[in-house]
Amino acid sequence: MTERKEMAVNPVVQARTAAPALPPEGPIGVEELEGRGAFSALGREWDSLLARGPSDEVHHRHAFLGAWLDAYGNEGRLRLLVARDGCGRLVGIAPLLERRRAGFSVLAAPANDHTPRVEWVLGEDAQGAVEAIWGHLRDRVRWDVLVLRDVRRDGPTSRLLEQFARRDRHPTGRWESLQSPYLALGAEPCERRLPSKFLGNLRRRRRRLAEMGAVSYRCIGPQGEPEAVDSFLEEFFALEAAGWKGRGGTAIARDARALVFYRRLAHAALREGWLALRALDLRGRAVAMQFGLAHRGVYCVPKLTYDERVGACSPGQLLLHQVLLECEGGGLSELDFLGPDMPWKRDWRPAFRLHDWLYVYRPGPVGTALCAAKHRLKPLTKEALSWLRR
Repeated sequence: MTERKEMAVNPVVQARTAAPALPPEGPIGVEELEGRGAFSALGREWDSLLARGPSDEVHHRHAFLGAWLDAYGNEGRLRLLVARDGCGRLVGIAPLLERRRAGFSVLAAPANDHTPRVEWVLGEDAQGAVEAIWGHLRDRVRWDVLVLRDVRRDGPTSRLLEQFARRDRHPTGRWESLQSPYLALGAEPCERRLPSKFLGNLRRRRRRLAEMGAVSYRCIGPQGEPEAVDSFLEEFFALEAAGWKGRGGTAIARDARALVFYRRLAHAALREGWLALRALDLRGRAVAMQFGLAHRGVYCVPKLTYDERVGACSPGQLLLHQVLLECEGGGLSELDFLGPDMPWKRDWRPAFRLHDWLYVYRPGPVGTALCAAKHRLKPLTKEALSWLRR
């Protein structure tokens, strides 16, 4: 396969050293803010706190959520629970959208299918921050159901919030949402861990693709020009819409709000230094593309697509192989597939992170009934229907 790097490889690949931890001073207080103005004003503090905490992932950063709010923020009233210590230093933020559903007041994480993972913004004292935010929610905010979707089962928000809610006798429940695959890098080259049959298939498909014409590898990172980013995005949207997602109506190009989100996200990532757009070209035309992001040693893939007309050559897997080699050469610690488990991801022998939708209900007859209906009666009904179909 002829390779041609048309732009510099994304230099934002090395993990940065976190700022030294400073313990909070004095009791933690929580302030409630509302709206986009308050959100925008927190930008610098938000990312600084993330960098000191346990979950500084790209999809938790201020610019990522800002792009999402630009596209989907009208789905509810934005409320920000901001926790500070006795010296006024930020220790935690819980962004929530307030909605009405079937007559009930629901507080939900600002998230949908385009936000792969949810965490609150936490610093060194994650436990103290979550406990303070929970105490404010429990005592000072009106709600019937609190919903955080796609939280890591072992993540600090998920684990601590459920712990404090149960301590205070609030009904809770979980639905498993994702077994999300990832590749840990650095211990040994990933190719040594991959089945020889799979590697042999990749080599044969690479040769078959090269027989059709010149094959090249294209990169756009933080040094890219905004015009080049826009051109890449339009190419990506068109390629995705030409395939099964376009036929099924789920392509980004078919959704005006998704177009806003990914365009805003790409330009935010360009400014912030974590943009990683990748493409595999055949005769100068993309046959596989990745909308990637690289931050603190982790390359993640929110979106990818390929040309189904050359599907027999597995262009998406060939591109992923090239990206994997780039990640290893750049010293990254992880390639995060994001999203659910899928057969093509299993070819790479990944490990998995479990994710849930976490529900917390107000104690009392209504909350108890809602919890039972959602987490006991509904599963029993599904099981009974499944048994009847056998």
